[in-house]
Amino acid sequence: MAGRDFFNKLGSSLSSAGKDGLNKAKEMKDSAKISLDIKDRENSIQKMYRELGKAYYQDHKDDISPEYSDRIASIKAAFEEIGELKSNLDDVRGVRRCPNCGKVISPEAKFCASCGEKCEEEVVECEVVEDETEEPVEETVESAEETEGAAEDAEEAADTAAETEDTDADTESV
Repeated sequence: MAGRDFFNKLGSSLSSAGKDGLNKAKEMKDSAKISLDIKDRENSIQKMYRELGKAYYQDHKDDISPEYSDRIASIKAAFEEIGELKSNLDDVRGVRRCPNCGKVISPEAKFCASCGEKCEEEVVECEVVEDETEEPVEETVESAEETEGAAEDAEEAADTAAETEDTDADTESV
């Protein structure tokens, strides 16, 4: 009889532990689901805030409101910087853009294929200014050699850094 009581108690304990574990798992699942729902709603609110802010900016970017003037000026400056950077990137890539719609056009195009705008090639006129103080040729050559040497040093440093990163990555994967 003592053996039977032992197994009955053991069975009860295991059954109780299983129910407790099942309840805990259900609680964790429900908690995670609610937490995900909360996060989804918060993300939705953040998206609406961004859209509202963008709409407000579009409506009031030309207003002189002292309350928001600093922020609006910062946004305008950031847009200008982005425009300059995009222009620099286009120059590096050798890309031409339509002055009307901003689409990429071929270097020899006379008209934009997207909007039909006439796209004349930009002619850059440079004014030649004579320098009254002439620098000796030797100093110019030395300066150019120093610049080349600095560029080579920077390239070697970048190669060394890349090799170090590769070695570190190999070490971490071992």
